[in-house]
Amino acid sequence: MNTVSYVLEFTIKDGKVDEFKSMAAGYISTVKENEPGTLGYQWFLGESGNRCLLLETFSSSDAMLTHLANVGPSLPDLLAIAPITRVEVLGTVSDEARDALAALDAAHFPHFDGFDR
Repeated sequence: MNTVSYVLEFTIKDGKVDEFKSMAAGYISTVKENEPGTLGYQWFLGESGNRCLLLETFSSSDAMLTHLANVGPSLPDLLAIAPITRVEVLGTVSDEARDALAALDAAHFPHFDGFDR
């Protein structure tokens, strides 16, 4: 299994859901148009409206690093209204990718077994 995924959990500040959704739409458009190595980019808004899960899947650790470089400069604006409260990395990532996520206190889950259809 060469793909790498991670799940980010955001906790959206009160009164900021609409702003968060607008910013998410901008990220989705940019990533879709400019990152062929980003295989999946799915945002899920909790029923309570104050939590969001973002599932990102990449073709490789290098594709993940490309994505982080692209979104990194604008991420502080998003984090100001919705801090990341959890990061779980799924798959075996390169040391460089692991280091890039270290500041987010990411939990790593190397691939054990299974299949995709």
